[in-house]
Amino acid sequence: MKRFYFFLLCSLLLLPVTAQNEQDFASRFMELYAKGTTMQCKTVSPSMMERILDLPMVEENKQTQEVLSQLKSIRVIAHQDTTETDNLYTWAVGLAKQNVHRYQPYKDKGGQRLYIRRHKGKIVEIVLLARNKRFTLVNLTGNMSQEFLEQMEAI
Repeated sequence: MKRFYFFLLCSLLLLPVTAQNEQDFASRFMELYAKGTTMQCKTVSPSMMERILDLPMVEENKQTQEVLSQLKSIRVIAHQDTTETDNLYTWAVGLAKQNVHRYQPYKDKGGQRLYIRRHKGKIVEIVLLARNKRFTLVNLTGNMSQEFLEQMEAI
């Protein structure tokens, strides 16, 4: 019986560790499809987000500070070769559809799709897929409110 409780305790302690190591959409997409393409991923890390929040111009603007404080990281994927655009966009939409339990479609408007992932009522990830001449993927992670999402829609 002691072994059972010990095993249960160890399992409960490891649960938060595995949840923190989840891949976001951008990192998974790069892992699956970057090889052989001109895609590059640029990341604004959590520590960089903290530095941005400390900038005087952000501290002075409460609305900007409120919006940025909800973000943990930002990843932007772009590419150089325009012949890759359609395939990259198709692959990204396919990845979202494969993970429909995780990423719910939120908006689809003329070559731009917005997907959201929620956890306990909070938006923890927003994925924007855009296709014009080039494919662009913007991946936001954090603890975002519905108001944040509405502000992003207005952009």
